[in-house]
Amino acid sequence: MMEDLNAQLDAIGALFINMGASESQAKVMASQLLKRAGQIAVDRQLSQVEAVEILLKQVVEARQGG
Repeated sequence: MMEDLNAQLDAIGALFINMGASESQAKVMASQLLKRAGQIAVDRQLSQVEAVEILLKQVVEARQGG
């Protein structure tokens, strides 16, 4: 379980790094995104993956100015 979390943090962190964040910023942002995804998953009765997808789409749209 912990390995899965670390893999998710690394993957999402890499996305934020590619978007211009520093490594330390990316780790914090990835952690916050996963925490919020967990909250959304519970609130909306979604899977964690679906919630992460929703948030990542919002990040990409915001980045593109949408």
